[in-house]
Amino acid sequence: MMNKFLIATVFITLLLSCNKDNKETIENPVANTNKTELKTPEKPISKEEPTINLSEYSKLTPIEIKDSKQKDVFKKYGIEFGGVCYSCDLAIFKINKKNFDIVELCDEKNFHRYKDYSYEKTGNSLKIKTPESTFTFTKVENEPIYQLKIEGQKPEFKNMRISEFYTQESLLEKFEEHDCGDFQG
Repeated sequence: MMNKFLIATVFITLLLSCNKDNKETIENPVANTNKTELKTPEKPISKEEPTINLSEYSKLTPIEIKDSKQKDVFKKYGIEFGGVCYSCDLAIFKINKKNFDIVELCDEKNFHRYKDYSYEKTGNSLKIKTPESTFTFTKVENEPIYQLKIEGQKPEFKNMRISEFYTQESLLEKFEEHDCGDFQG
């Protein structure tokens, strides 16, 4: 019984002494007359890319200007008829964190894949840098309509002509001219 009492007394003493030290630690900076400004530690510079949502760029399909005077973007732009319906020689872009692919519109087995690339988003533009070229997709309308500019060596592939304008594949149905209609090529 005496051992339990002794252990309980030591435990309570330690507990109270810890609380007393904490109070002094908290009260000390307030009572201190020397003012010292504490600087918040700066965030270390991370080598990781900031998180960019690439889903809006996951599959970009070529379009062209149909009526530049139109205010409605779904009437202003449409599929590039000649490249989609006749020659079928256009390139689409598939972009994700692992790969940057340039793919033939009519044969997805024909593609060029970049694994060594980086990307950054600034304002309305997504820049994709490969060892040879820089691809800049700039949003030019309120809807996801992108104008593509290529700096450096312009890639040339068989049956993959690069268009000036692109949009998300999921939006094609909204365009007034979104398919080949009755054309039988």
